[in-house]
Amino acid sequence: MKKDILLKAGYKYDFNRALYINRDAKKAFSLEFVDDNSEGELAQRIRETNGTAWKFYFNADPSEGVRRELERVLG
Repeated sequence: MKKDILLKAGYKYDFNRALYINRDAKKAFSLEFVDDNSEGELAQRIRETNGTAWKFYFNADPSEGVRRELERVLG
């Protein structure tokens, strides 16, 4: 199950933002992205390295303002 893949990889669901977030990996997956992609796709994205910047997996890229706000509140 997709949720289990994310939870086992250290992601926590944030109800306020409808995101699965892993602060250590600096990655966040929108609920829509999770629903619309396969388990294999999720596992591949979890394994990707992204350096020191936050990586957001949404069906459509967030606006620059939304990205900045998410980076600010997520740390």
